[in-house]
Amino acid sequence: MKTFLTIFITALLIVPELFCGNVGLALGLPIFAALFFSGSFGIAYGIAAAGCAGLTMDLLYARPLLCSAPVWILITFAAGECAMRLRMRTPEAPLAAGFIIGTMQLIWNILYALTAGTPFPGPDIFSMLIFQAVGGSIFMLLLTLLFDAVNFRCNLPRFSPPENNRQDIGRRI
Repeated sequence: MKTFLTIFITALLIVPELFCGNVGLALGLPIFAALFFSGSFGIAYGIAAAGCAGLTMDLLYARPLLCSAPVWILITFAAGECAMRLRMRTPEAPLAAGFIIGTMQLIWNILYALTAGTPFPGPDIFSMLIFQAVGGSIFMLLLTLLFDAVNFRCNLPRFSPPENNRQDIGRRI
């Protein structure tokens, strides 16, 4: 069930990412899901979701530099580390992680635009920073609330540290 949910949600978030990317907004929506899967199911699920989504986006846009996958994995690690330090069960954890994902995604978009010679994302950098950071915080909080409810109904681990998930403790012993 975990594998199916990871594949389905990642593929589902690639579609709006493609729509937004076609109008000049590279939001990195699959990174948010990768962080959720990393915090809920384990780091391997987060790596797989971020890596596959990054590679898929690079291939669909026929980018000359196929480097979104490792960058998205690094963004997932950085945001996951922030969420782990905030104990992940507080509302601040998804807000801070979403802020980090949004900010790092914008920095990645700017660096990629400079190296590949593509146009900058959005109208100007300051408004995109506010949009990405605040929008990422809100999106991550809503995504966490929604998927925690889904995971609760499906008897799957929720977005919390492994020591707080009773199901993970039973599997380690």
